[in-house]
Amino acid sequence: MSGRETVLASIRRGLGRGPLGDAARRALDERQGATDSAPLLPKLPKGPLQQVFRAGLEKVSGTMSEVAKLDEVPGAVAGYLAGHGLGPEAAVAPSLESLDWSGAGIQASFGPTRGGDYAGVSLAWRGVAENGSLVLLSGPENPTSLNFLPDHHIVVLHGKDLVAHLEPVWGALRERGEKGWPRTVNVITGPSRTADIELTIQLGAHGPRSLHVLLVD
Repeated sequence: MSGRETVLASIRRGLGRGPLGDAARRALDERQGATDSAPLLPKLPKGPLQQVFRAGLEKVSGTMSEVAKLDEVPGAVAGYLAGHGLGPEAAVAPSLESLDWSGAGIQASFGPTRGGDYAGVSLAWRGVAENGSLVLLSGPENPTSLNFLPDHHIVVLHGKDLVAHLEPVWGALRERGEKGWPRTVNVITGPSRTADIELTIQLGAHGPRSLHVLLVD
């Protein structure tokens, strides 16, 4: 009897169950063979990835709007800031510096924030439809401080960078070749929150109090 079989048999005895029958054993062996070749991933709800991603994002108190092209991002950011009663200032990742921010009426500073900015705008590397998470890679073009210090975090995500599950993201990182791994990989799922005080959810406890995704489809 293998070590695996010994452990499973011990668990079954503890549960008051008898040994596995032949059919159950074959099914278990087939399942084990599947996990050896590829991970078993949860089944997603039916619908386009954008729809599944939005549902997952909203479930964790995030919001999303869509723009047709990247050039529309500054205008969408301006609309978000105005809608939340914020001034037209934002700390923006250098990866988005080429966009016409002044034309949208935004006073943009490019690079890391030192904590005095109410809004930060980042570029995501991947979006995960399974749970509405965002994957952001650190570097000079995408400072990590933008992910955590501003009260409002606005993240630009290209529709082509949506994936169903988190597991393929790590494979894609390994395939970056000369670019290699970044110093930090941030997986962000919704705005910052805590329930330490009387088990009541409080947003913005250790980071942004709001997370808004601009999906460029």
